[in-house]
Formats: sequence, structure tokens, C-alpha cells
Amino acid sequence: FKNRNDYKIYFSYLLEKYALERIDIARKSTSMKDLIELGVPGAIRDTNKDWLIRYLGRCHASAHIEKEGNDGKQTLTDTRLSGPFGFETMPLRDLTNSLKNLPYHQLDNRSEFLKALKMVFKNAPGDTRRPINEVDLWDWSSIVADLYKSSIAKALLIGIQEPDDLKWRLLSLRFNSEIVWRSALSIPIMSARKNWLMKGLNNVQILLEEDYHIGNEVYRDENGSIFVVPDIPDLLDLKDSSNGKSLSDMISEKLDYGGEVVITPVLDSRNWWGQNPRGRPDPIADEIPPIADLISIEHNSPADASIVQSWWKNASGNPEICTISSLRPSSWGKGARKGISDYWADRVVGRAREWFDHQDTTIWIDEVADINGRICLMVGRMDLSDWLLPDPDGHIRSLLVKPPDGTNDAITKTPSFARIRRIWETTRAFWLDIEKDIERPEIVGYAVPRLKIVGNFGSETEWKFVREFNAYEAEVVPRDQPSSGIRLSVFYAGNNSFVVIDNLQRLAIKMDAPSEILKTYDASAEYVETHLKGKLIIYDQEIIGKKIGEFSISNVMAEPKPYVKAVQILSEPSTFMAIVPASKAMNVAKHIQEKYDREMGKVKNRLPITLGMIFAKSHMPLAALIDAGTRMLNNHSREEKWFIYEDAQIVGSDCIICFENGIKWQIPVKMGDGKTDDVWYPNFYLDGCPKGRTTMFQVNKNCLVHAKELKKGDVVKICLSRFDFEFLDSASRRFEVSYDEESGKRRDKIRGQRPYLLDELDDFERLWKTISEGLSSSQIKETVGLIETKREEWMLKTDDPVFKNFVHNVIQNANWMHGKPDNMIELEKAALSGKLRDIVELYMNILKLNDQVEKMEGDE
Repeated sequence: FKNRNDYKIYFSYLLEKYALERIDIARKSTSMKDLIELGVPGAIRDTNKDWLIRYLGRCHASAHIEKEGNDGKQTLTDTRLSGPFGFETMPLRDLTNSLKNLPYHQLDNRSEFLKALKMVFKNAPGDTRRPINEVDLWDWSSIVADLYKSSIAKALLIGIQEPDDLKWRLLSLRFNSEIVWRSALSIPIMSARKNWLMKGLNNVQILLEEDYHIGNEVYRDENGSIFVVPDIPDLLDLKDSSNGKSLSDMISEKLDYGGEVVITPVLDSRNWWGQNPRGRPDPIADEIPPIADLISIEHNSPADASIVQSWWKNASGNPEICTISSLRPSSWGKGARKGISDYWADRVVGRAREWFDHQDTTIWIDEVADINGRICLMVGRMDLSDWLLPDPDGHIRSLLVKPPDGTNDAITKTPSFARIRRIWETTRAFWLDIEKDIERPEIVGYAVPRLKIVGNFGSETEWKFVREFNAYEAEVVPRDQPSSGIRLSVFYAGNNSFVVIDNLQRLAIKMDAPSEILKTYDASAEYVETHLKGKLIIYDQEIIGKKIGEFSISNVMAEPKPYVKAVQILSEPSTFMAIVPASKAMNVAKHIQEKYDREMGKVKNRLPITLGMIFAKSHMPLAALIDAGTRMLNNHSREEKWFIYEDAQIVGSDCIICFENGIKWQIPVKMGDGKTDDVWYPNFYLDGCPKGRTTMFQVNKNCLVHAKELKKGDVVKICLSRFDFEFLDSASRRFEVSYDEESGKRRDKIRGQRPYLLDELDDFERLWKTISEGLSSSQIKETVGLIETKREEWMLKTDDPVFKNFVHNVIQNANWMHGKPDNMIELEKAALSGKLRDIVELYMNILKLNDQVEKMEGDE
């Protein structure tokens, strides 16, 4: 299409062809063609036009307060969509055909058509001019649709009003997911709990969007949903005359949490109109929805005491407490295992059955474990709090539309609803990308095959205690070695068969496989397949040592379908959680860091990211892992003032910034084409307002300057991005993940250096390479052990000259196999601070890179 109007004409033609020719509401009729072509801001005060058209024009204007305008046009052959932080995608291609190929014949199937429409609109900018090319067509048009739908609902409920008087509200359903599913005992239980919560939110979404058409969901994370609804103060009290129920009651019914979680829908008391209806965008008169406030409020989500009481009152016998809900009485009826209520037994078994039907992923931690039987819970969080603020303190104001030019002041970006939405959509997409990238072989990759064991129990009575789609502990008793049992985890799949849900390389080690066999997973699987003979003693997972029966193995076969060796837990706008093999944890951490530097590098000084790695043996309780990871994420980001060591230097497409603390940043200062100077995004908050900077501008008394104009001696404000790690040798070790509120550092003296700056992740990798190639394992332990012993004995500070001299002598006099390395000074500093001790702990004691196939006592 040559211009915007061609799109409108074609789109209206298709809608009329496949859906409605006219819209008839409240005794008014408007053609789809007129609605699309005429529903622009200019129609708001044209009283000759139908109210449906004028309303759409008003909603169009209300959503559009980010159209500050600019002359940064892109060429037709190289037009790019930007992210909200200045990262541009590849040039856009084939948008016209994508639009033409939408499934218009499925317009009556709302959910399917919206999925297809989103895929097209997410790849098209709402405006092609830089830097306002960051809001994609989906986020912008979704906001318009949300507002329009709610305004029509209000007109039908309480009457038509002037477009200028339209306002909206936010309806929130918020809870604390941490107390609902993060205390789960296993991955299937956690998945069942999480799906249970999300199903309730899905039901409410259908109620509000499709059954009553009064609003649309505009935000969702692990803690609930937020909807745009009409500005009707008593909306939740309105009743459906057909059933006499209020909207609030129907929402509670749709959530269907059975009393375990009580969520009270809250209609925010603040109404807002978006863009000032009587003028152009105005930072004072415009009203942005207070969505950041609603997201930040913490909720307890208590159970309904009266309902819980009724469960126990009606329970027979003397039941135990359900280990999943910690509220219901357990049951021996449908309960899959002792200690689980019928209510949750059905849901957990359903989750396991769903896994079995696909098997391209895993929900079993033993399958994720590395060759040493260890796992890592990877956690990540982006601090969006200052980006979602609509007021002048929000970081969106730190981005420019037009830089100062000596005559005119800078024009900063407006924190519009569409921009705020684009931010959390982008950060959520970041974590979803990480989730998908984990599948790559250089990061974590796939495993293949699984092994299926066929056989039979010696007695029919033993089958009574084995339930389909449940996991069990098993012990292999070979025919020729009846006293040498090997433990493994299995899953009963029905039809007299168990599926091995364990790391087959780990099993091969237990079966004394030669080292050359252990080099690949498929070779290890083949070795285990040929050596799985004799009997399986099946044990109850919930009752330690309880034997169910002896299962005679008649056949073992390989199931060739590959599966990702990771368990995805959470990928939400601010939070990420996944369980990966311990040996792959640093791959994942480095990939996250590299992707963050590439896509958020222009704003990394004000968009901090926190990474955490919780290592443990595979049988560590899931709740302990999640608790430790949550503790790391709850160590909120802090701001520090860093001194610039030397003037910023432009090298290629990057600006090199060196800080006095030794950190060096490469900030991208070109747009996606590699040619256009980015004068809009890479700005730094200054401590003070030095003179002589052509790019400097002020936001709410804070001075900002472009990265390229940073000078030696400048003091800049940095929101710290950090990483931490811990090995849980026991569940109680998680309580040592505790931070000083003022410094943000660990309270434990031994771990007092943690967390480290994310930039220091490179130091860990580089310094480990230096010492592992220059010293033997015993020399590394001896060198670091000597330093740490003296640190503890002398109780000296790191800046004590005696201790400093001692560390220097130890590092210098170590028996370096290839001569002293070039980075001796860096090694000494790391040893002096305690960083070298942490590097050795991570790589040698946790990742066991000095012995990839180590047989650890107690792991069996």
C-alpha cells in the first residue's frame, strides 16, 4: 500500500466482506467503512458524525500522547521497529502481505483471529519516525480497542455522553503467588498450582471481555491481572437481571479457587482520561492510568476461614493435612499419595498425564540434573518500578524525542499508557526469549532418549499400590549382583511399564560405565539400556523406605523423542525462574548478560537486572530452592554514584566509558542500521549540572547528558545490576541468603563480597581460566586455602598492609606451570577481596569443573 488511507480502505473492505457491514448499537447504525476511516481525533467535536465514530476518535486521541513528533524519517527499504530502550530489530519486510493474509474468515473466532493479528501488528511500528518508532501497532491499537470497548459499555449501561467527558478506570485482581505455589513440593505440584491460578484469571478474562463486553485485560503477571473498564463507580455492584448476581460475585465464581485463595476485585477509585481531551499532549493536564501503583501493592490472598472449617467438619476419621494446599484434609480416596486431598490429587495427576502425552519437555528435576547429580535454579529480575511511573520521576522522561539544539529545550518522551505497556511487553518477551534460547545446544540443549522399562510384579496385590501417572523411587537389583542396588526415579505410564525420569549419564556412572561412554548422553543411554536387567524394587516416594513391590524387568527400550533439559517456572515482565543442569548454569547466566547488554545496553545505568544461581543436589526440596531464589530477587536494586575515569571515547558503534572502580562499559550509540546516531536513548543522570555539554537537559531537577559527552571526573548515578550464587547443601542453608538493608551485601562474613556487579561475571570466567590453566587443582586449593586461613586467623581488613603483602607473596610465589600470568595484579586484588575464594568455590566445589565425572559420597 502506498499510504495509510489505502490500509484503512482495504481493512474496512475485508471486515465488511467477512464480518459485519454495519454496526447497530443503541438505535444508531454506522458502517464499518466509516468507523475505520473517520474514527480519528478530528471527529471528536464533529457533531454531524455518529457518536460511535466520535467515541473512537476520542479513544484514538486518549491513547496517543506519545506522538510528540519528530523528523527522524527512515527509508522505505530500511524501516525498523525499535524497542522502548532503543534496540532496533531487523528491517521490516512483507508487512502488506502479512496484513492481506490474516484469517479474516475467522473473524467470528475472536481468540484465534487476535492471535494472528497480534503476530502481524507486533512487527509493525505505530509510527516509522525515530525515536517514536518504539510503540508497535499491537500495543497502540490494543489500548485504543480497550478504551473504545469500555466506553461503549458505559454508554449502554448509563447513557451516551460527550466524547470529551469520557474517562476510564482500572479493575485489578491481585494476589500473592509466592504463598500459593512457591511452597510446592515438586514440579508437577507447582505446575498444577500455577495453572490453577491462571485458569481462574482466564475465566474472568472471558467473563469481562466476551460474556459482558465491559473491559479488556491490559496487564498480567504471576500475581494477577488488571483490566481497563468503564468509569462507573459502582460497576462491581451492578447486577445481571437474569441471575440476580453482581459483577463482583460473578468474578469470584469464575476465579473458582474454592476458598483456598480469596481475591477481592478492586475498582480503582481514580479515573483518568489519557490525553487532555481539550488540547494536544500536555504533561500537566494528561492523565496516565496509575497501573504502577496497582502492580506494586502487596497482597496476602488469605483463605476463607469458614469454608476451610467446613472441610474439616465434614471430614471422616482423623485425616492429615493436605501437603499441597496445607488447608484441606487429605484423603485415601482418589488421592494419588498419602497426604493429598482428592481435590488436588486430580489436578496433579492431570498435569503429569499432560506431560506424558507430549514429553518434549520435562517436569522431573532428576532428569535436569547434571552428570554430578546437581541442578541450578536460575532466577532473574528486572527492576521496572521507575519505568512504569507516569509522573516526571519516571525513567521514560530520561528518553528524548528531540535533543536540545542551543535554541530550543529538549523534548522528552511522554509516559503514555502505550509506552508503559510496551515496556512490560518487552521485558516479558526478553524472558520468554531466554526460555526459548535455553533449548540451544550451546546453552543447555536437548537430551535423548528416555528409557521405557516393561515387566510385571510378582503378585497382583502389589499393583494396588501403584497408580498411573505417578512418580516413584526405584532400586535396580541386577541378576548377577543382588546386593548392589542402584537408585533411580521412574514414572508409571500404565500398561505394565515405567519410564526412567533420571539423568542417564548419572545412571551410567552408577553402573560403572567406562569414561569414554560418559562423553555423550546417547552413548550413556545405550549403556544403561543394555545393563538394566533383573528387578526393580519400587518404593513409595512419600514414605521413606516403604517398599511397594518387586518389578521383574522383561524388556528395556529407548524412546527417541528429545526433550529440553530444563524446567521453565516463570517468565513474567519482571521475573524469571528456571531449573537447569548445574553444569550449564554459567552458560545461561552469560547468555542473559549478553542479551541484556545488547538489547538494554543503552539504558543499563537505569534498568538494573538481578541474576541469582541456587545450586543443589537434585533431591533438594523444591520449596527450599524457590525460597532461596526469592530471597536473592528481593534484594532490591540500589543506586550508587560512580566517577568517570577518563573522557568517553567513540569506537565504532559504541561509546567506551571507563569508571574509577575498574568497570568498563560499551554503550551502543548507533541505531539498528549502524549509521544513524542515537541521540535519544543513551543518557546518564549526573550528580550536578556541569557546564559546556551540548546534549545536557533537565528532568524534574535532574540533569542528564548523552554518554558521548561524559568527561573525566563526572559523577553519574548508576542503578546496580548484580549476580549472586549459593550452594544449598541443606535446606536450612537458604536462610543464609540474607542481605544488609543498607549495603545490599550478604550479612555472612565469608560471603560478604556477594552479590557481585553483573559486569564482574566476566571476571569470574577470565580469572578461573587463568588459575585453572596455570595451577593444578591441589595448588589452587592450597593457595586459596592459605590466604583464607590467614584472613580468618588475623581478622584483618582487606586494606591492611600486612595482609596485602602476604597475599602478594602467596600469589607471586605460587608454582605457575607456564610462568606468571599477565594479570597478576588483577589476581592479587581478587584474592585480597575474597573474590578469588568465591570463584574457586563456584567452579571447583559447585560446578566441579576439575572433575566432571566425580562420584560423590552421599549422592546415591
